[in-house]
Amino acid sequence: MARNYYSDQNNRNRGSSGRQYSSHASGSRYSSNSNSSNGRSHTGRNHVMTNAEKQERAERHRRAMRKKKARQRAYTYRMIALCSVLAAVFIVWKVVTGITGYITDSRQQKVDAMQDIEINKGNDSIDVAGQTFAAETYSVETTVSPVETTAANDPTHVFSNGRYVDTTKPMIALTWDDGPNGTTGEKIMDALEANNGRGTFFLVGNRIDNYASEVKRMAENGHEVANHSWDHDTSLSKKSADYIREEFEKTNAKILEVTGVSPALVRLPGGIITDAVRSAVTQPMIFWSIDTVDWKTKDAQKTIDSIESQVKDGDIVLMHELYTSTQAASEAVIPWLAQQGYQLVTVSELIAFRNADVAGGNGKQYSSFPYVAPPETTVEETAAVSSTTSEKASETSEKLQSKGNTSETKKAEKSTENATTASETSATESAAASTEANADNDVIEAPVQDDDTYVPTSAQEAQKVSETAAWMAVGQNPVSSDDIQTDAIQAAAPN
Repeated sequence: MARNYYSDQNNRNRGSSGRQYSSHASGSRYSSNSNSSNGRSHTGRNHVMTNAEKQERAERHRRAMRKKKARQRAYTYRMIALCSVLAAVFIVWKVVTGITGYITDSRQQKVDAMQDIEINKGNDSIDVAGQTFAAETYSVETTVSPVETTAANDPTHVFSNGRYVDTTKPMIALTWDDGPNGTTGEKIMDALEANNGRGTFFLVGNRIDNYASEVKRMAENGHEVANHSWDHDTSLSKKSADYIREEFEKTNAKILEVTGVSPALVRLPGGIITDAVRSAVTQPMIFWSIDTVDWKTKDAQKTIDSIESQVKDGDIVLMHELYTSTQAASEAVIPWLAQQGYQLVTVSELIAFRNADVAGGNGKQYSSFPYVAPPETTVEETAAVSSTTSEKASETSEKLQSKGNTSETKKAEKSTENATTASETSATESAAASTEANADNDVIEAPVQDDDTYVPTSAQEAQKVSETAAWMAVGQNPVSSDDIQTDAIQAAAPN
């Protein structure tokens, strides 16, 4: 039994050992496989490629190159297509903007044509640029109102619209159309008041409510508020007389409502006048002698240059309140004019100080009011007529005393009467001839003198110049004397 035990134990040990050997053998097998794999790998690095393998490899390379070139071509085509699209878009944009620009330019040219004023008279066009027209005399009922002065011995300094005006200096009237416009108008008034000046603002009625405070300041500070139609209809002259009349009456009413005064003067949109306008507008119509064309250039320096190169005594200067460039030009040119010795007055003041005969409802536009010295020949002719009449009267008296004949007395009286009548007829014919010579002119401009600076010959003459007239109420329906601007000069006692 003992032997069998040991024998079985040995067998188990041998079996275990066999398993270990088997395990070792298995490990050897794996090691052998690993060595075999390593051997193949080592053999692969030194492997010589066959022709078939070379051809396969070259084919793979060619396929890769073809794909790469195809990708490059596709990229190039995409870029070309993109550039073509961008070029097409650019061309379309240029065409569209070109057409739009052409349309805009065409419209602007039409507006420019309306603004480059050529006054229409019937079917004819009269260009008033550079022309001079003799002043005409109109029969207008006037109410003279004396203006108080600084002192009895200095009637040449007249208190008007809140400041003193020296009537011995040249004067010009600066005017601004198309307002009110708020800030630009306020700045212009600041510049005027800082230089003892006042201006005339021709307002468009439908803009007034939006800038009521500015319009009130104009009236309160002595600037002149005038009428430039209700909505600045550039084709106004082609409308009916009733339509035109309503355009200006609505603006008069609106200005009266806001300021308490009714405007005395009118300026036509574009200055264009027709028979319908003549029949509809009953207030004096104001033109201009210097057109700055500021609405077209919108260049402050060009506006300044146009004034400084042309300005002279009695001029009415046209500008427009809508543009900041005009504001800048005004702020520069106003002090310059004051330094040159010009009095900056309203149009109504210019008319009054120059004692001009101006009326509404006569179809005339007034462009300037330069000083005109009284002609010396008029005094001499008057003296001659007076002397002749006196001599004839003396002869008649002698005949009456020497003969006492009744028939001769009657003949002498008749002779004296005929002489006086002949003198009056001659003067009347002369005035009629002057009026007739200018009856067809639409713009009135007094003759320009070589010397623009005038000095009154006497205190009485200066006082006469400073008188105001009631022509400013012509064509209006006054409610009361307090509501209507009947005087060009607002008189006040000196401080």
